[in-house]
Formats: sequence, C-alpha cells, structure tokens
Amino acid sequence: MNFAVDGPMLTREQKLYLLMLVLVIMFAVAARNIARSDIGRAFAAVRDRDIAAAIVGVHLTRQKAVAFTVSSFYAGCAGALVYTVSGFVEPGSFNLLLSVQFVAMVLIGGVATISGSIMGALFISSLATASRELAANLPFIGAITGGGALNVFQLEGILYGLLIIGFLIFEPRGLYGLWLRARTYWKSWPFSY
Repeated sequence: MNFAVDGPMLTREQKLYLLMLVLVIMFAVAARNIARSDIGRAFAAVRDRDIAAAIVGVHLTRQKAVAFTVSSFYAGCAGALVYTVSGFVEPGSFNLLLSVQFVAMVLIGGVATISGSIMGALFISSLATASRELAANLPFIGAITGGGALNVFQLEGILYGLLIIGFLIFEPRGLYGLWLRARTYWKSWPFSY
C-alpha cells in the first residue's frame, strides 16, 4: 500500500534513488568507523609497509583475510543493488572500460579516503554523461559505433587516461586534496599568512 499525506507519490526511480542515497550514507559511515578503529589502523599499516606492520605485531594473514571479507561484503551489496536497478546481471556487462572507470573513480577522487571515492564516483559519472552529450555536438566524435574518427567509448577511455595521469602528476591526493586545500584557504581567509 502507498500512503500519501499531502503530495505526489514517489516514482520507482525516486524510491530507488532514496534507497541508494541512504545505503551510500550508511556504508560510508560504516567504512569510516572501520577506518578509525584498531582494524582500520592495522589495514593502513599493512597497506603502507606490511613487513613493518608484522614487526610491530599485526597479524598479516588475519588482517588480509578481514580486508578481503569486508571488501567482498561491499562488493556483494553493490552487486545486489546493480540487480535491483537493472533487473538483470550479465558477466559480459562488466568489461575493461568499467574496470578503468572504477580505478579512475578511486584515483581521481583520492586514494585511501572515503569522501574522495564518493567525489570521484560523482565526477566520473558526470564525465560519462558529458562525453555522451559531446558526441552529439562534435562532428568527429561518433555515437556508439562509427560516424566519426572516435566513438564515445574511445573518447571516455582517452579522457579517463588523461585525467588519471594528470591527477597523479599534479594532484596526487585527487579531488579530496583539492577540497582540503580550498577548505584550508577559506578557513584562514583573509588572514592567509
């Protein structure tokens, strides 16, 4: 049953959007809490220098198994949500471009930061939409197949590669690093000495 007090009913897409928003917030808060706990500090120690972490007393095998378990849980939930949105899951839909998109999301957003990963996902998603709009306006970029020197997927691959290289060279902390720099500037403005 749908209950509407004073307003229009939500469509299926709006309900899915609200569900996804709530789940992203819940999973981000859970990941942040994990990162701040003893387990998260052990993860960071293993990530940075596993030999030094072992010398300090971190059990490497256990921490790697826990990291694999947590990441598998997140990946399983993401797969279930993909099925919820699309209605089907086919192994062929997870191609090389999707893997490059995921790497680009993490590297452009900011490695080892939860907020940076969310920023990177939003940026790459909007970049994919913008590249499809660009194909309609530029004559040398074709649609999905043919029609120009480049198609949309080739353009997206080139843009992802250029952005990854650019961010790794000029801003290794990604969009999160840019956000930190802007926040620090505005906190100290007008006394930025």
